[in-house]
Amino acid sequence: MGACGTLRAPHFLDRQQMIKEQPRQSPVFEGTRIVHRKTKTSVKLANAVARTLISLGGALTILAVATVCVFLVTQTIPLFRSPSAREARRGRVFYETTQAVSAIRHLGVDEYGVLGWAAFGDGLVRVIHMVDGRTIGELSLFDSTKPVCETFSVDGAAAAGFADGTVRYGAVRFHTRSATDQDILENFRDIAVGVSVPLTNGSIVRVSEDQFRITDLLVEMGDPILLQAGHAVQLIDISVGARGPVLAAVTDDGFLHVKGVRQRRNLMTGKVSESLSGGQIELAPADRTHPPMWLMMTGLGDNVYLIWEDGKCLRYDTRDMARPELMERLDLTPEPGVDVTSCVFLIGKTSLAVGDSVGRVRVWFRTRPPTCSTPDGLVLTMAHELPPGRAAISALAPSLRTRMLGAAFRDGSVSLYHVTSGRLLLSMSGAGTGPIKLSALTLAPKDDSLFGIGEQEIVHWRLDVPHPETSIASIFLPVWYEGDAKPSHVWQSSSGTDDFEPKYGLVPLIFGTIKATVYAMLFALPLALLAAVYSSEIMHPRVRALVKPVIEMMASMPSVVLGFLAALVIAPAAEHRVLPILVSLVTVPFCVLAGGHIWQAIFKSDSSSLRRWRMAGIVLAVLLGLAFARPVAVVAERFLFAGDIKAWLDGQKGTGTGGWFMITLPGAAVMMTLLHAIGIAPWLRRRQHDLPASTAAWVALAIFLGMTVVTVALAWGAAVLLTWGPFGLWNLDPRGGFLGTYVQRNALIVGFVMGFAIIPILYTLTDDALASVPEHLRSASLACGATPLQTAIRVVIPMAASGIFSAIMIALGRAVGETMIVLMAAGNTPVLDWNIFNGFRTLAANIAVEMPEAVRHSTHYRMLFLAALVLFAMTFFVNTLAEIVRQRFRR
Repeated sequence: MGACGTLRAPHFLDRQQMIKEQPRQSPVFEGTRIVHRKTKTSVKLANAVARTLISLGGALTILAVATVCVFLVTQTIPLFRSPSAREARRGRVFYETTQAVSAIRHLGVDEYGVLGWAAFGDGLVRVIHMVDGRTIGELSLFDSTKPVCETFSVDGAAAAGFADGTVRYGAVRFHTRSATDQDILENFRDIAVGVSVPLTNGSIVRVSEDQFRITDLLVEMGDPILLQAGHAVQLIDISVGARGPVLAAVTDDGFLHVKGVRQRRNLMTGKVSESLSGGQIELAPADRTHPPMWLMMTGLGDNVYLIWEDGKCLRYDTRDMARPELMERLDLTPEPGVDVTSCVFLIGKTSLAVGDSVGRVRVWFRTRPPTCSTPDGLVLTMAHELPPGRAAISALAPSLRTRMLGAAFRDGSVSLYHVTSGRLLLSMSGAGTGPIKLSALTLAPKDDSLFGIGEQEIVHWRLDVPHPETSIASIFLPVWYEGDAKPSHVWQSSSGTDDFEPKYGLVPLIFGTIKATVYAMLFALPLALLAAVYSSEIMHPRVRALVKPVIEMMASMPSVVLGFLAALVIAPAAEHRVLPILVSLVTVPFCVLAGGHIWQAIFKSDSSSLRRWRMAGIVLAVLLGLAFARPVAVVAERFLFAGDIKAWLDGQKGTGTGGWFMITLPGAAVMMTLLHAIGIAPWLRRRQHDLPASTAAWVALAIFLGMTVVTVALAWGAAVLLTWGPFGLWNLDPRGGFLGTYVQRNALIVGFVMGFAIIPILYTLTDDALASVPEHLRSASLACGATPLQTAIRVVIPMAASGIFSAIMIALGRAVGETMIVLMAAGNTPVLDWNIFNGFRTLAANIAVEMPEAVRHSTHYRMLFLAALVLFAMTFFVNTLAEIVRQRFRR
């Protein structure tokens, strides 16, 4: 007692006083007295250094992540920067006073905005020096013959019709060449760099000290070709397709002619002669009373539109030029009193922009709706209505490279639109101070300038429109793209044609990322978690010591190797074994569970000599399940999928019953498992006390087999009900949802291989979380009579829930950011489709594929950075949510 009292005495001292008196000493008991020892200076220094390094490392990590985020934001902000325009020059345009500005048929400008040309109704082309508005040349398109009608397309093609029934076609374009100082005359060598000097029908610009740029306007028109003798050509249009030029014309006798130009070369003289071949169709009497105002032929020459001023439109199918056929009649301006004032094609000559007398611009193109009743299955659909102006449209100017469209209004204002996104980019005042009509408008080929002519004035605006096709709505909402039946989410950043319409919808990429993650987690999550529970709670420690390092070594397999194996080995092999693979997901668990029941029934004791053979029995059961998969698949393919699983998936054979059976079978199994756990298992445990162990085991096996039969019957009943329904009213088919056409590189392959990649990290972290649960909790549970499995489910897993959830979130982040496996094994098809047999494209894979080909600071380039920012935000959101849930589990 004395010794105890002596030892307890220091505890009655004032601890705060002891700390104040000797703050740098640590009290240590030696016998019955206290000895104060000082902490070594080296230890204090090491602690300070470690504390500083850890704090610095954490701060630098946060700074690095924040820097990456800031960099991504700075690269994507220009996508949403507002366009701007400034009036670079306004002045008089000089041409003969006998020419009215309203007689301008077409206005063009070179890519540098220095030289322009204006075509008037007399067949002459005036070359204009856009810097000062002077007319510097005049070219005759058709010699001395005055045309009745003319047409000029944005790509330079030109055609004209004459009163004698002949037509001529050709091209009007700029020709640019370079010249050195030695090639230039003396009077041009003194001009300053950047200064333009007009020439006859051209200009010369000094671009450097010894380099000049010369631009000329070239006119190339063919010889007259007889269309129909004795009948004047009233309207004409031309398109150059794969088979050569195609002309469409309306003559004064009320016929629409569609002719292809055939060229023949004389082998003796080398002269090329041209002739027309095709057909014609007569307009209805009501349509000939008032002739149409516009004739528009699509870029491939497969359709012709006749448009009247009151909005009436006739669409003709001209794919067979010998037999044009009227497809549909429609009204482009159905509102009373609204007239059409201007019509132009956008680049590609597929989308038709129509301006009307109330200031609206509507864009029409052909679509193929499911309920179409026209003979060719197409309908001319109004897809875009752009923000209106305050006055009637006087001129429209399409871009030569994008979907931008300039519109001039009769009140002198000018608007610039982007058709695909439906945005009003800019609104500018026109020429003059009062209301004025801009009769001609054109966009420079580089979309950096806009020119307008009206009332003896020429106006030049400098444009800064870096990314007109991007907006929040066009990126994350459905957009109606040319030729589609309805708005949709599409990613397509490049194409092989100049008239391509870029599609920058990120939703398919976000969806593909989620799809890859879901299917990978569906495969990896149950395997990794169950393996961790088994190895931590049931497996013998010596076996666990061997198994865990082997599974962790799986993480050392590079992703590129897994993707290579998936693309070149697994995907081709799985293509011919689709159904056996799916059936093995049923036969393997069945054989393992049945083998466990048989083990209990045959071996009455569970001695240590038998335990060592448990793993061998499990392996044997798995092998038997794989062996049974092929014969079961043959039977299932015959009775469920009409003998051909791929033809069934493609919708060529069978009904949806087989698919619904495969889909509902896991749900039916889960339902029967819950029924067994809630009702059958407690009843069986109560009866086991009255039965011998072997008999109880055989009863459990019989119940398992009976439940298997009930599960199959329940899934089949649900499949029949979903397919046929009450009196056949439902008629649901899973094809088109989670099932569909089989593609070799698909979500099933990616889910398997990516699941293989994330299983090690998920297993290791889960096993560590389970191992961190105090051992006395397991001992207390086992002492109360619980089995190891009951202990794991009801004691260990709840205690380790925060760690398990963290493991799941880390694995989820690994799956979201995976690149190489998805890049090589997913097919890279950006589609919105849950079909497990179809491919997809993820954000990470898209960045890896397209970043090398993206032009620096282009819209495509910045959209890839936006994709990276979205991926960053998704990962940040998942990790934040994981931390919140983990903290809740810990509390």
